Amino acid sequence: MKDIFKDLFILDMANNHQGDLIHAKNIINSFTKVIKEEKINGVIKLQFRNLNTYIHKKFLNSQDKYVKRFSSTKLENADYKKLITLMKRKKLKTISTPFDEESIKLIQKLEIDFIKIASVSANDRNLVKESEKLKKPIIISVGGKNIEEIDWVVNYLEMKNSKFAIQHCVAVYPTKDEDLELNQIDFLKKRYGNIPIGFSTHENPENYSAIQIATSKGSQLFERHIGLNTKKYKLNEYSSTPSQIQEWIKSFKKVKSMLGSSLRKP
Repeated sequence: MKDIFKDLFILDMANNHQGDLIHAKNIINSFTKVIKEEKINGVIKLQFRNLNTYIHKKFLNSQDKYVKRFSSTKLENADYKKLITLMKRKKLKTISTPFDEESIKLIQKLEIDFIKIASVSANDRNLVKESEKLKKPIIISVGGKNIEEIDWVVNYLEMKNSKFAIQHCVAVYPTKDEDLELNQIDFLKKRYGNIPIGFSTHENPENYSAIQIATSKGSQLFERHIGLNTKKYKLNEYSSTPSQIQEWIKSFKKVKSMLGSSLRKP
């Protein structure tokens, strides 16, 4: 189970595609170059929401900032199909975060390789159960979840013999350095010793120390938000440009080299 997640880099496009198909394709093209140049096991992640049912019909036209963010960055299912096709043509594995059961159906229809369950959905038991039914590798962020909630997810997926990993995550965007709580990786490794542990990050994109610390603590997979700065679209404070992601990956490689073998040499 561990090998499928080993040194996996999840580059989360999320809403930074801005609901613009051409912009989304440019993001995929730009970050694929980094993935290929650095020769990493990298995937570019999409997020799926069926807004017709995800947002209550009374609030579809609401000016609430969260409703507006989802509505203004909406892509159609046909657009997602084009993006997944582009990724597959570039020989990338595919991954998506579903926020509702309808989105799980879309993951199945598009034959996406990995399922990523967000922290906000980690205690949505029905979503976890429906995701498991697809028998795909699952990655779950556990930001803000208590021990009992994490235990349930781990116990349920182990009972189902699922291939899965859990990720330490601080659900603050962006995350201040003093709030990173990287010792939680130690806690998760000790409590769930046979489960791959990852690190989903939202710190300043210029912070290249956090991934080095997480790696030295045994994190096997890593996730960051990505996007492109253009005249039309400005990146948020916690998303990385291609050059920042490349430096982030180089920081990982450097500490891996420094750590060396875990076996005692004669």
